[in-house]
Amino acid sequence: MKIRLICVGKMKNAALRALAEDYAGRIPRFAPLEIVEVRDGKAADPVTRLAEEAKAITAALEKGSGFQNAVLWDERGEALDTAGFSRFVDKALHKGASLEFVIGSSHGVDPELKKKIPVHLKLSGFTMTHEWARALALEQVYRAFCVLKNFPYHH
Repeated sequence: MKIRLICVGKMKNAALRALAEDYAGRIPRFAPLEIVEVRDGKAADPVTRLAEEAKAITAALEKGSGFQNAVLWDERGEALDTAGFSRFVDKALHKGASLEFVIGSSHGVDPELKKKIPVHLKLSGFTMTHEWARALALEQVYRAFCVLKNFPYHH
C-alpha cells in the first residue's frame, strides 16, 4: 500500500512544515509516502480559482490510482475516531490499494471535484488552515499505522 497526500499550496509556516516533515518521515516505516503539492489557483474569482485547483488535483490523482481510492479531507465529511480511522486504513491495506488523501486550499475544493471523490472524512470539528490540516492529516495517518502495528505511540 502507498499513501499519497495531494495538497494545494506549499507550506510557508516553518514550524508547521517541520512538524509535517517529521510525521512524513515516520510514515515510510509502515508504507511508502508521497506528498504531491499542486499550485494554488491564481484567478481573482474564487470559483475560477477552485476550478484551476481542481484541474491540478485531478491530474495528480490520475498519476496515482485515480479517484477510486481518493479520500477528501472535508469539514462536512464523516467523522471517525482514531480506532475507526485505523480500521479504514486497515481495510485499504487488505485491498492492497493506495490511498490518495486530498487537502484543498484555504478556499476549499471545487464542488464538482468533491462529487468525484468517493470518500469524505472530517479531520476535525475545528476550522484550521490547510497547513495545519496537512500536519494533522500526516499525524493521523502515522497514528493509524501505529495502532494497527501495536507500535508504542498511541495509548
